[in-house]
Amino acid sequence: MKRTGVIVCLTTLMVLFAGTFAFGADSTLKLVDTYPVDGQENTTKENMCVKLNFNNEMGAAKDDEIDKSLFSIKDKKGNKVPIMVLLNPDDRKQIMVLADTNKKLDIKDDTEYTLSISKALADAKGNSLGENKKISFKTLDQNKSSKIYMLMMLVMFGGMFIFMARATKKHAEADSDDDFAKEIKVNPYKEAKRTGRSVEEIIAEQEKARIKAEKKAAKKAAKAAKEETFYEDEVEEPAPGHFKVKRIKTIAEGGGTYITGRKAAAEARKAQEEKWAQQAKKKKRK
Repeated sequence: MKRTGVIVCLTTLMVLFAGTFAFGADSTLKLVDTYPVDGQENTTKENMCVKLNFNNEMGAAKDDEIDKSLFSIKDKKGNKVPIMVLLNPDDRKQIMVLADTNKKLDIKDDTEYTLSISKALADAKGNSLGENKKISFKTLDQNKSSKIYMLMMLVMFGGMFIFMARATKKHAEADSDDDFAKEIKVNPYKEAKRTGRSVEEIIAEQEKARIKAEKKAAKKAAKAAKEETFYEDEVEEPAPGHFKVKRIKTIAEGGGTYITGRKAAAEARKAQEEKWAQQAKKKKRK
């Protein structure tokens, strides 16, 4: 009786273990994912390759070759692309279907191709795929891509040209202001002696240049103030610690006591010019 009980227990355990292994093993071959994915566009036509990832290891234990007759790549007109089918040695669950570069290829731009996989494809243990699979993808339109690239290059170079033109103009204006400042500092007597012109003519020319430069500076300042006001109006809400104002105020209006010295320099320059004019008149009378 005891012996019979032991046999029944062992039989039950064997059945349970066998059932566990049976349910634990994946007897169905499945295509997990692909690259490119189905429906992908703008794929490269050079070195065309489709990677297929399965849930089980592929290829026989003694032979890693995959039957390429189970795969095909065609365009919409049914034209076949010569292919090679390889098993990834580092990942036996991955198969790569590549265009055979050893043969004549006629892969076109902006064209849809479809990879077909036969349901007869089996893994290393003989489990078949069970249903036909298709992955479609579209090659890149190289002509359109080149045009977009050229347009981007033109926009970039155009922006650089405008930036350089503006920078050159600003430098030219700065140099013009420096030349005017140097011209104002010139002693009219020395300049008259050097050029043979009259002192009154040189002083009048300098005064004319000074008035012109002041008008130009005032116009530039007004333009800068207008641009600053425009950007201030564009800001909907000022940043923390910043406040909107109706107009730009001077430092003195804001309560500041800092003196730039420009007004004193202008008055001194004007006094010096008047002094030179008086000296010229006296010299002429003599």
